[in-house]
Amino acid sequence: EMLNMQEFLDLEICPICGGNGILEEEAGGLYIMCLECGCHSVSVDFNSEDEKLDAAKKTAELWNMGKVITGTPNE
Repeated sequence: EMLNMQEFLDLEICPICGGNGILEEEAGGLYIMCLECGCHSVSVDFNSEDEKLDAAKKTAELWNMGKVITGTPNE
């Protein structure tokens, strides 16, 4: 189901390294993570299946704006 949801998202390339992002789910939240460098967007929480697509769209928006968290110092 997550992969189906990803089809609706128009994800830009990673703002850090240019890699591809993938939608991930963890503990009631969704975030986008780069498959290359591992940076990620903030997690957007959802409380029901109805809220899940909205959460996916919000985290994709943040990712596309370049708002990501990375483990690299000095960023």
